[in-house]
Parts: sequence; C-alpha cells; structure tokens
Amino acid sequence: MSPTSPYLLLVLGFLALLVVDLLIALVEGVFLTWLSYQPFRQSMSISFIMNIISGIVNGVLLVILQRSPYIWLPISFVLAVIIESFVMTYFKRNDLPRNSLRAIFVNLASYVILILPAYYFGSRA
Repeated sequence: MSPTSPYLLLVLGFLALLVVDLLIALVEGVFLTWLSYQPFRQSMSISFIMNIISGIVNGVLLVILQRSPYIWLPISFVLAVIIESFVMTYFKRNDLPRNSLRAIFVNLASYVILILPAYYFGSRA
C-alpha cells in the first residue's frame, strides 16, 4: 500500500458522500416542494444544505457502526430528522412542528427510494 492510499480513500469517500447527498437532496427537494415548504429552487437549495450536514454526521456514524446496519439505520433516520428539522426551521422560522413533520416525510421518502434499496442490494453481493 502506497503512502498516498489513505488520502486517496478519504478523497474518494468524500466524493461518494457528495454524490449520495446530491441524490438524496434531489429526492427530498422534490418532496419538500410537494409538501409546500418552499418553491422548487429554494427547496432544492435547502435540501442540499440540510443533507450535507446530516450526511457528514451520518457518514461518521456509518464508519463507527458499519458492521451493524440494523442499528445504524434507525439512529441515522432519527438524527437526520432532528438535524433537518432545525435546518428547515432556520430558513422558515416559527414553524418547528410542521418542519419536523416535513423532515419525517422527506426522510421516509429518501430512505424508501434510495437508502433501503441500496442496503438490500449491497448486502446481497
């Protein structure tokens, strides 16, 4: 293993996290628009911001719990809902209860559409 291998893995891991966050942000941005949170462009921008933050937190959690997906998935979901509720409330103040409900719905959508299928097909390989 060359001395640059850990750095290459770190960069590739970051790029993979960015791609996954972009996909999740797309799904969640569309759902936020459908839930009348903001117009499409603002929903996409806010979705990207909230998913970068929760993606970093959940990426660290995934490294720690990578051998325990049945523990990681529910913890990840709860953390994402909490983080994203507060990020949405930053952009749309005085609306924490509705933003929390929206965060639950958009995260359910992203987990059902992207994350759970990825785990299912990834674990079968």
